[in-house]
Amino acid sequence: MVNICCIGAGYVGGPSSAVIAYQCHDVNVTIVDLNQARIDAWNSDNLPIYEPGLEEIVFSRRGKNLFFSTNVDQAIIDADLIFVSVNTPTKKSGMGAGMAADLAYIETATRRIAQVATTSKVVIEKSTVPCRTAQSMRTILEANSREGLRFDILSNPEFLAEGTAISDLTKPDRVLIGSLQTPEGLAAQKKLVDIYTRWIPQERVITMNLWSSELSKLAANALLAQRISSINALSAICEATGADVDEVAYACGTDSRIGPKFLKASVGFGGS
Repeated sequence: MVNICCIGAGYVGGPSSAVIAYQCHDVNVTIVDLNQARIDAWNSDNLPIYEPGLEEIVFSRRGKNLFFSTNVDQAIIDADLIFVSVNTPTKKSGMGAGMAADLAYIETATRRIAQVATTSKVVIEKSTVPCRTAQSMRTILEANSREGLRFDILSNPEFLAEGTAISDLTKPDRVLIGSLQTPEGLAAQKKLVDIYTRWIPQERVITMNLWSSELSKLAANALLAQRISSINALSAICEATGADVDEVAYACGTDSRIGPKFLKASVGFGGS
């Protein structure tokens, strides 16, 4: 039986890992977090996150092959694959404040994996991270782990939207899995591909190199933000000229090169 550990029981880690447990009954999934109150909520009838369909998934598998715990070390020891799904907030001070991602939680989780692991692991970036973060993780793992252990790092970014997270996970447009293009990296990549293809069509599981996967997540975010910002800018022009932004958006959206999605004037872009 495959054992999966997800470090981080937040908006991404909780639902993403729960869906794996729901779809793969022969895979043990343990979601760990140092926040006792959050874990208690996941183990209660009042989950800490509301998403349509999430309760059904969690309640049907919890205690069977889906577990929530604060025992991070034991989950790491038992796991074959470890998802790192912790916060990467914007830095509040120092170089890059207000712009760069704060990777303190990523570094702490990675260091803990290295210190605790007794066998080789596949470590999977789930959090949204800057390009080449996997290289920093590799450096930490190699510097702090026991001799003879091997850590293969994969990139598997999330593409969830609030309100449709379960649909996004069960019927995704695509799943990206990036790895080093070495025999060992490709073997690790196949382990994760084999899990996702239990319920996702093979053609929607896209494999690529590690750095392409990291950048693809950031590029998708940037392109969506650009589109939302563009229609909002057009909304201001419409107000000044007497044009109707909905009519303009419809006219532009009928162009097959542009398409109708994300052409609704609204508040600025953002995320969870």
